[in-house]
Amino acid sequence: MVAGERDPYALESSVSPISAAQRADLERVVEHARTVSGYGFGVYVGPLPSGRESAVEQHSGLDDPASAVLVAVDPSSRRIEIVTGTNVAVNLDDRSCELAMLSMKSCLQADDLVGGVREGVIMLAEHARHPRVLHLDEPA
Repeated sequence: MVAGERDPYALESSVSPISAAQRADLERVVEHARTVSGYGFGVYVGPLPSGRESAVEQHSGLDDPASAVLVAVDPSSRRIEIVTGTNVAVNLDDRSCELAMLSMKSCLQADDLVGGVREGVIMLAEHARHPRVLHLDEPA
């Protein structure tokens, strides 16, 4: 990626509460989530002044937002928002998002921002995975 270009599924951080190594770890998790689920994933770590509306605005900036999931975390207020596109919502229901959010909240309470985001993204990717179709999918 060229300097100055924005990777739409990479970690965004205007607060920079994470190190370069942690950022690289989260970028690997985002890529893994994309591979596992077939959907794009994005992580935003920074202020969410308007709460959910701010997260929805960040989500709309992703490439193909209808087929993307955004995990937005405001570390200062410990606020978590998960925004799913319309295509993703077919396989990723509200209950799955709530479970991922609970997992992330427990890590945030232990001051483990990166671990919480990692756990949440992995959980969301596994729940968003397309269901296998008998006789149509190749054996693993």
